[in-house]
Amino acid sequence: MNQKSLYLLLIILILFTGCKGVEDISMTGVSDFQFKGIDNDMVSFSAIVGVSNPSAVGFRISEINVKTMADGNFIGTLSTTDKIKIPARSDTSYRLNFTLKLANVLTSAAAYYGLSRKKEVQVELQGYIKSRTFLTTRKTDIKESRKVAVPSMN
Repeated sequence: MNQKSLYLLLIILILFTGCKGVEDISMTGVSDFQFKGIDNDMVSFSAIVGVSNPSAVGFRISEINVKTMADGNFIGTLSTTDKIKIPARSDTSYRLNFTLKLANVLTSAAAYYGLSRKKEVQVELQGYIKSRTFLTTRKTDIKESRKVAVPSMN
């Protein structure tokens, strides 16, 4: 093996091992929800999302697309076009703008009303987040379920 081949092999190994580790990411919380508005079947809001990245690889989130359900009722699809850069070995919060494309509002009105009358609902999120590192794009599937307190309308 000549020297050029050895250098090329080392560079390839460094690139492939450097792209591993994005799967260690965790969401540390959501706070400071700010309602922006409703336009037809789209609800716009922003929230501060905490992200912990213990890996040695920084990355950029390029797309979020998540189906949202509450107590088994499909609410809509949550997405953002905000692109954020997550540095390596960081624990930081980011303000993101979200849109929730509602399912058929007219047929789901009774379900929405029923959910608003509860103190707690089981929220399920299923979808993906696309992230990019130096040369690769990774699509990470999300399947999360949590009990969430419903704010009082009083």
